[in-house]
Amino acid sequence: MKNSASVVRKLLLNTDIQTKSPLRIGSGTDDGITDILILKDKQGNCFIPGTSLAGVLRAELEALYGETAADLLFGYIEDKTDAGNQSLINISDIVLKNAGVVYRDGVAIDYVTGTGIDGAKYDYEAIDRGAEGTLQVEVTVRGGSVSTNLQNGFGYKHKAFADKNDVIGDMLASLADILTSGISVGALTAKGFGKIAAKQPAEVYDFNFAESKAADSWLNYLQTGKLTQPAYKADKKETVYADEDFVMTVACAMRSSLLVRDTDVPEKYKKDEQGNKLNISSVQMQSGGDFVVPGTSVKGVLRNAASKIVTAMGGYNNAAGTELLNKLMGFANEGSNTGSKSRMFVDEVYIKPNNVTELRHSRNRIDRFTGGTADGALFTDVPVWQSDKSLTPVNISITVKKCSSAEAGLLLLLLKEIWLGNINIGSGKAIGRGVLYGRKCEINYNGQKYQIAQTDKFEVTGDKAQLEAYVQALAGEINGK
Repeated sequence: MKNSASVVRKLLLNTDIQTKSPLRIGSGTDDGITDILILKDKQGNCFIPGTSLAGVLRAELEALYGETAADLLFGYIEDKTDAGNQSLINISDIVLKNAGVVYRDGVAIDYVTGTGIDGAKYDYEAIDRGAEGTLQVEVTVRGGSVSTNLQNGFGYKHKAFADKNDVIGDMLASLADILTSGISVGALTAKGFGKIAAKQPAEVYDFNFAESKAADSWLNYLQTGKLTQPAYKADKKETVYADEDFVMTVACAMRSSLLVRDTDVPEKYKKDEQGNKLNISSVQMQSGGDFVVPGTSVKGVLRNAASKIVTAMGGYNNAAGTELLNKLMGFANEGSNTGSKSRMFVDEVYIKPNNVTELRHSRNRIDRFTGGTADGALFTDVPVWQSDKSLTPVNISITVKKCSSAEAGLLLLLLKEIWLGNINIGSGKAIGRGVLYGRKCEINYNGQKYQIAQTDKFEVTGDKAQLEAYVQALAGEINGK
């Protein structure tokens, strides 16, 4: 009789990981200057804890396969009965190399006035994009790990593993797909932070000890670190998301200049071509050689626009509209210590320097009493302008997890506001800065793909009636119909 505790199989997923946007995993401490410091080990190396990765990967697998399958791989404990099973998976920390530290400012916004809340400004450290490290995932399969019931009702995602009724192999292959397309870890993930992905398509290695020479191959790996032919290699082009997730990418052109202020002005901006000193107040924020619009800015603008939409549809203080908005974008009541996490995720926007042009823009502050210029109040900013109007340098990506039909309708109305140039991003809204207009859009939702484009004419590919039905679902939920 086979011992249910005996190890019958090992699976490995080893891959090099790179940060694709700033990463913030706080240490819970401050230095008296910066409010939130990033997590480092005793040697001073920035790292991503395996516990953070395990929580994210478990949630991703649960969305694909269900809770029972996720419990099999990651384990569980039943609080009331103390029943459960041991985790099969071991996930390493990722120690990061080339980890540059950036500093960002944050401020809470009053969504009614659109201004900052007094006393709600803070600053924090983050690991800049481009840091690299190695992730090691090891799965230990024992004799009694997989039940026949789970095999029979399992929703396979890969035919090669479905043909063999290989539940665990299929889930490891999906983890490889997920890591290759990218996940988000740490804080502020709903605002574009913490995106990490495999540098190359992730690979799964399988050591089934029922097969000849598998044990020898495993021992050779332990001694030399060398691996043989992978059992599965992820598709770099494949984007992994559940059908109930709403995924929208909008490619935009810039109608005017754009400036997300960075007041820590680099030296190269402080003199003109003749070497004369310049008094530059702020420049467009940059990250990794690209210009950047932080996800915090994008998310704040979209929430403000969404609030105006539900108010217009349901009236001021409409309870149903407020509840829908809070469930979608999250909220916190500090007094009662209640709240919910946002299910709407936006990416940071990176703009390639060769698609825009930096131009100095000098202005005088005006004395509002006399109507004249204030003495000594000349200041100069360096915003960016789109150099080729045929391009779409600003790409806004939005994902809503477990999106309802009404929420999909709200996302479509937000798309309309972006498309028509009714949303300003960055500073200088009063002088016409930050105006975008949509040129192309792709939406994936409920197993359907929709494409929208503005070339010689406005075109929609996909079921237009279904898109309209989502907007009607939003109106019905807000107005109780």
